[in-house]
Amino acid sequence: MIPSYEVTYSVNCEEKDVELGPPSSTPWLAAAFDRDASSKFSKKAAPQDIVWHNISFSVGKKNILTSCRGSVPSGKVAAIMGPSGAGKSSLLNVLAGRSASAPGIHITGHVEVAGKKINPVNFRENIAYVMQEDSLLATATPREALEFSARMRLPSNTSSKTIKGIANRLLRDLGLAECSDVMIGGALIKGISGGQKKRTSVGVELVTDPALLFLDEPTSGLDSFSACAMVKLLKKVSGSNAAVLCTIHQPSSEVFFLFDILIFLKDGRVFYQGPVTEVVSYLSQRNFQCPSNYNPSDYIMFVSQSTTNEELEKKDLFMKLNKALVHDTDASGVEDYTPDIILTVKASFFKQLFWLLHRELLNMSRDKASLIARFGITIFLNVLFGLIFLNAGNKDDSNPTNFNSHFGALTMVTIASMFGPAQPVMLAFPFERPMFLREFATGTYGAIAYFISKAAVELPMTLLQTIVQYIIVYYMIHFQGSWIYLMLAAWGLGISSCSVAVMLGCLVADVKDVTELAPLMYVPQLLFAGFFIRTSQIPAFLRWAQYLCSMKYSINLLLLTEFDHRLRSCSGDAAMLCKGAIDNNNVKRDQAWLYILLLAVLFVAFRLAGAIILVKKAKRFY
Repeated sequence: MIPSYEVTYSVNCEEKDVELGPPSSTPWLAAAFDRDASSKFSKKAAPQDIVWHNISFSVGKKNILTSCRGSVPSGKVAAIMGPSGAGKSSLLNVLAGRSASAPGIHITGHVEVAGKKINPVNFRENIAYVMQEDSLLATATPREALEFSARMRLPSNTSSKTIKGIANRLLRDLGLAECSDVMIGGALIKGISGGQKKRTSVGVELVTDPALLFLDEPTSGLDSFSACAMVKLLKKVSGSNAAVLCTIHQPSSEVFFLFDILIFLKDGRVFYQGPVTEVVSYLSQRNFQCPSNYNPSDYIMFVSQSTTNEELEKKDLFMKLNKALVHDTDASGVEDYTPDIILTVKASFFKQLFWLLHRELLNMSRDKASLIARFGITIFLNVLFGLIFLNAGNKDDSNPTNFNSHFGALTMVTIASMFGPAQPVMLAFPFERPMFLREFATGTYGAIAYFISKAAVELPMTLLQTIVQYIIVYYMIHFQGSWIYLMLAAWGLGISSCSVAVMLGCLVADVKDVTELAPLMYVPQLLFAGFFIRTSQIPAFLRWAQYLCSMKYSINLLLLTEFDHRLRSCSGDAAMLCKGAIDNNNVKRDQAWLYILLLAVLFVAFRLAGAIILVKKAKRFY
């Protein structure tokens, strides 16, 4: 036991004031943080010190954290450091309520805020959490991101003027005034810098004026100067009587000494917990002498990785379990998670829906490259189909060769109706997925409002895309059925395939994984639709799968429209071929409304499945 480095020691540690140099040598910092001396984050009504004891976290038989303890007093900035795999993010997620006990996952311990035991999961809405990756909408501006967060998360009676005032103050305090109306940007859209994105991510959480701010690797991807500016910002936030806790891998000496408290982990155990200024003396007392002019953060990292755990144990470097702080299971503030995590959303459902829809419409209109690509590809492919199958629908279908060309034209256009609308959704949704996980986990809005707003934008967009498609192919190929019925049947297929794309995006996080899994979801639709093999020829034990394929119902409607016996093209000798195309696929003329209903059911069912998958991910692991 090392009494001088008990958790309680950090509560009384003095803040180290580290200067970054005179304003003339750091003009950007002076502009960003000292431009308005009267502009400060508001003081909290009461201190919200957070203390944790004996936190343990295991997945299966693997121990991630073992008897970790520590504290962060209000007004202080604490850094969790350690080698890769030491458990830094795991500890942060447990304390923030982003990790919960589940089958195969076991979490125990005791957490207190302001001297009262809390359940982190139930308390999670009171903790501002900034992810390592900047999960922001690429087409939004910093001002819009802050105002959206404020509208959703502040009390419903907060006026629009107050919200704009809060956003303006944060933009000024965060040094974002100059880029406040520039798009944030992303992988495919040019936008603000990495440091500005990170500060926007912090600002999105600061709109609620939190007393506890947690950040996962806030300096990740930033250069040394931007990293220093970020930690300086966290110092300013802590000055408002907030407790700030963040993970950081290996900071520069300048950044390292900006922190008040260091919590160093190795293999899920506390290696050091206490003031940053006393790390060197702590190590020297145990015969690890840090060389002069050497970065202490580099040295403690070197010692932890170059020395075996047995040697470190002998030199009393691991903090021991405090038996006096061990609580029984029933009293554990961490272990007794509720099976279902209920998040409270302050905004009304219609308010959520309105602003989510507003954001979706702005996102669609600003992402001009995606719009051009979507309609450009649609026009190109369907002009190509029209040229290849030119006038195929207006030839004598009593000739089997002509009929096959007619049927083949309908086949290719229908396949394009499935992939055309789904592809943009499939590629775009994984980029928005982290944003939903963050916003849902913080109670910004509910899943139902989010998925309805997505669908409300996709429905007319897919309709417009289908109209463009059928304006081209209908007259070039000379389809014989009703234009409006053919187009609506193709639209039903398009929106259903978009739902499959959304579900895939909810299942996996990476675009590469989505595209690799796409054939698993879409190829069976081709097989069971009746294009390449009659449904009656499919083995009976596999035939049931056709009922899960939206293309099957869409092609049924298309066949009934294009090869209707009342059409001139299906009269005379061609009647048998038209009738065979319908009968061989078990298409019933009197069940057209059933096919329409089943397309609608599949559209809703796949989106509902995606929503359930994503909500479960957001509740259990951030």
